[in-house]
Amino acid sequence: MNTRTLSIAALTLLDVPPAEQVRIAAQTGFTDVGIRLIPATPDDPDYNMLGDTPQVRETLAALRDTGIGVTDVEIIRLGPDFTLDKRMMTFMETAARLGARHVLVAGNDENVSRSADNLAQLAEAGKNWGLVMNLEPMPWTTLRNIADAQTLISASGQKDIGILVDAIHFWRAEESLADLRHLPKNHLNYMQLCDAPAQNPHDEKEIIRQARTARQIPGEGGLNLHGLMAALPADLPVSVEVPLSGKQGALPAEKRAQLLFNAAQAYLYPSV
Repeated sequence: MNTRTLSIAALTLLDVPPAEQVRIAAQTGFTDVGIRLIPATPDDPDYNMLGDTPQVRETLAALRDTGIGVTDVEIIRLGPDFTLDKRMMTFMETAARLGARHVLVAGNDENVSRSADNLAQLAEAGKNWGLVMNLEPMPWTTLRNIADAQTLISASGQKDIGILVDAIHFWRAEESLADLRHLPKNHLNYMQLCDAPAQNPHDEKEIIRQARTARQIPGEGGLNLHGLMAALPADLPVSVEVPLSGKQGALPAEKRAQLLFNAAQAYLYPSV
């Protein structure tokens, strides 16, 4: 049997600071965590995770004490105004200090040529810190699907860039399992596991709401998770990204994490 690492993504426990996320991951059986260094939206908490801050030092101590690894760090947005400024350099320095290897990158620029140039610069800069960039297709962004991500990678001229397959985005973009099976393995570094209603919302706002704040525990929704996992490499690292809402979302962070760890076990080693 292949052995996967199982990470809990930053968005899953965004209501608690990264150091606490690390400790919860260790207590509930996960091997890794994802850490958000830069808030994804203005409404997200900012835990002051850039540079040599008390929060970074506390997170480092938690990682050392627990032996938990860092699957990825978030989030860099390739928008029209993207620049490799001091903040970006601090981001990469912090990521490397935390022991991360992968960086989650979102595409938010309709100018493919400019975005490709920026991606190339970002990827080259990341190599100096041992970091690999991973584009995450999301159906409300410029990179709507895997094909868009492949196009951008090709235009960048860079080979060592990953494509992050997230279960909810994959099915909301109406992707094909057959196409996924033919995706070059060098583009796959890790995936994000979650569930959601099978019905694809027609309203983009609802798609975003579900993705950011109301996903479902694997097995409690209607996505074809077994098919998705069977189409991916059997040893691909899995990151559980499930921001919960309602009564489940009101549970303490450790109880949410334990529910998700237990549910994920049924999808780690597909038999089909």
